[in-house]
Amino acid sequence: MDSLDEDKGAMGASAETDKPELTADTVGYGHPPTIRRFKQGQSGNPRGRPRGSKNRKTIVRQIAEEMHTVAEDGQRRRRSTLELMLLALRNRSLEGDVRAFRALRKFLARFEPQDTPSKLGYLVVPGVMTEEEFLKEIEKSNAEANARHAARTGNKS
Repeated sequence: MDSLDEDKGAMGASAETDKPELTADTVGYGHPPTIRRFKQGQSGNPRGRPRGSKNRKTIVRQIAEEMHTVAEDGQRRRRSTLELMLLALRNRSLEGDVRAFRALRKFLARFEPQDTPSKLGYLVVPGVMTEEEFLKEIEKSNAEANARHAARTGNKS
């Protein structure tokens, strides 16, 4: 064992870990030669995603929350794009457009509060037991299980 520890020390491993110590000229997986490494502050993907660019979810959310001024019943009101789209779907479905009705129903089913079905029960949580009570219950449960097993197999142990 001592010879192995000495060999590790010769390779440059630290005393606390088996990993070799990294130096500036260490070359290996994840550590390219120093002449090929990126310079400090240089990116590996200079034409990558620009800073501040938005993903699709952000763009959709911004458009849906965008406010518009519309005239309703002779009054000017401010509504979001999402509200206007839902109102248009509602109006088209009331005119008899089946596709609009299905889309509106699907949207409402997804976002309206769910009714709790009557088949749900109650969760009964037992009170806090002491360790002695718990062990007594375990012993009782094991004794009952052994009795059931003995009755099934016909063994009397």
